[in-house]
Amino acid sequence: MINYSTIAVGTDGSESSLAAVRAAASLARVYDAELIIMAAWYATSGSLLNAPHTDVSSLPIVEEEVAEEHLRTAQVVAEEEGAPRITARKIAGAPATALTKAVEELGVDLLVVGNKGVNTLTGRVFGNIPTEVVRNSTVNVMIVNTAQHRI
Repeated sequence: MINYSTIAVGTDGSESSLAAVRAAASLARVYDAELIIMAAWYATSGSLLNAPHTDVSSLPIVEEEVAEEHLRTAQVVAEEEGAPRITARKIAGAPATALTKAVEELGVDLLVVGNKGVNTLTGRVFGNIPTEVVRNSTVNVMIVNTAQHRI
């Protein structure tokens, strides 16, 4: 029988990422698991893969204070879903790399992410967070279909 004792979810403050938080919180409630909500912050920006069109291929700056705000919002959502134990963590670095590294360090059993960027041309050409997480994760990854939550 599969049993998850620690579930992690990433958020960037978007409505689609909050849908992933809701799904992860519901699973945490069902499994009576700890929920770790993570928000990446990073102070570098620039073109991905030295792409010529930086308007569609750049990694924006996310300040540490903004990550804290995303975590507060996500924690409220997780509490509404009934997650029994919630921990909020800021993680430094590019989102996909920071998430997979934190999962290993924290002993997470399941990582939940939204599917934002998976079905876009930009995401297919330059990469996207869910795909990179799946490629590099050492634990099970659940990708939540967040299409109805996109702005």
